[in-house]
Amino acid sequence: MIHYLSLTINDCCMNKKLAIIRSSYRPDGGAERIITRIITGLKNHYSLDVSIITRQWEKDDSPDVQVITCPKRGWFRHTKFKHFITDVSALLKQHDFDWVQSHERIPGCKIYRAGDGVHKEWLAIRKRGVSSIKAFLWDHSLYHKVVLDAEKRLFSHPELQTVICNSTQIKKDILKHYPKTNPDKLKVIYNGIDLDEFSVKTQEAKQAARLKLGIDTNAGVLLFVGSGFQRKGLGDLLAALAQTPQWQLLVVGKDKQTQYYKQCCQKLGITGRVSFVGMQRQMSDYYAACDLLVHPALYDPAPNVILEAMASGRGVVVSTGCGNYDLVVEDEESRSGFVYPSGDVAALIKILHLINEELIESIGTHSRVIAENYSLSKMVAQLIKNYKGLS
Repeated sequence: MIHYLSLTINDCCMNKKLAIIRSSYRPDGGAERIITRIITGLKNHYSLDVSIITRQWEKDDSPDVQVITCPKRGWFRHTKFKHFITDVSALLKQHDFDWVQSHERIPGCKIYRAGDGVHKEWLAIRKRGVSSIKAFLWDHSLYHKVVLDAEKRLFSHPELQTVICNSTQIKKDILKHYPKTNPDKLKVIYNGIDLDEFSVKTQEAKQAARLKLGIDTNAGVLLFVGSGFQRKGLGDLLAALAQTPQWQLLVVGKDKQTQYYKQCCQKLGITGRVSFVGMQRQMSDYYAACDLLVHPALYDPAPNVILEAMASGRGVVVSTGCGNYDLVVEDEESRSGFVYPSGDVAALIKILHLINEELIESIGTHSRVIAENYSLSKMVAQLIKNYKGLS
């Protein structure tokens, strides 16, 4: 028997039942954090019964909602993926939800949030510059085949009513690879940010954070945040750091290949300027301690860290591989950061050489102004409007 958590009062959504589908929850995952923010916003502003459908959901600091667990089946990635689709589809027939918002590629879902981007686009990017053998293996990977098949069936399924794109770039990628998708179904709703949780970090807070973390109070400090270092472009940033000795780097996140990246630092002669601090659930000190966030992603649909840093009063340097790079203003009078072509290490080096203390302060101020346009309440209101427009 399933009991639903009732949220605060709003007549337009009274007694409506919303299910959110996500295969698993990782406390450090950006996709999972945005689900947490969506649910928190719904709890604070609307009367909805909310459930999570998942294989595994760690309680941690996630909202106290009812969790419906699918069985863990399958020995391999592709069989686990296929079983999850089958089990979710069967489970949905057993319950009467008003709205089901899938954050996974589930063919037949009415609402799909494309938070993981377009798998076909990621594979195309990933194969650039690799050997023909690697490209062949990826093309014939059972996992990639089943994901691409599910993605294709999802966008062409007659039940699909709306796709929530968390950046304009993701909308473009969908239409690029699946041109038969009705563009009217693609709704751009940018991620929201808690503007109180991520507040402007003063100079005093910067110095205090650096003392706490053991960082030189006079150093130039860059911040990289993200797990999955290859996809997030850490290799490019380390290469740029070797040519910009005025900067130190904090790396927040985890990766199975962390030791490889530490070895890269040794080869590049930058070990003393790079600190790998692992996953951090509380980011306040790291945003306070840094001068800039650098996100050199090869492909990242709409990284939360960009808005988190901007809301904290920190400028950002991002690649065009970040789907929401258009949040960054590059006009000289209101600049909030820099955007450069993904993979262009020379361009990144040039930017890092340009930045001085005066510019750091200026772009940090402008960043906060931009971030204030992307509140959590605004995102949730757009989601509710979208739900109400569905049949």
